[in-house]
Amino acid sequence: MQFIKLPAVALLLLSFNAVAEVQLTKADILGTWQIDKESNTSDGSKARSSNTTWTFKEDGTIEGMTHENDSHARIDQMRAVLNYSVEGGKIVKQAAPGRSKMETCEAIEKSGNNMVLKCQTVYFFMSKK
Repeated sequence: MQFIKLPAVALLLLSFNAVAEVQLTKADILGTWQIDKESNTSDGSKARSSNTTWTFKEDGTIEGMTHENDSHARIDQMRAVLNYSVEGGKIVKQAAPGRSKMETCEAIEKSGNNMVLKCQTVYFFMSKK
């Protein structure tokens, strides 16, 4: 009886790992995504709202655009272009414009036009425009 229980438990544990991340393709992410909020936690608690869009282009670049609503902000809009690729179902993108350092982002959830993307320690809650 112990022999049957061990494979069942191993299969159960492996299935939880498979659900932990969503394998992305370039076709899944192409287009413009609105970042609705950013959080340090996967459940979105203590999130801050964001007025940022990321446009994933076919040529391997992401155009990020942020609009600031604060009347006291130094600038009202910021634009950045980063290089990216999709490798092993994850997004590998430049960490900052003009830098060679890359970071890996993985989709924790994706259903329809909504996605939760984890990059380093930040979770981006996004919806496709």
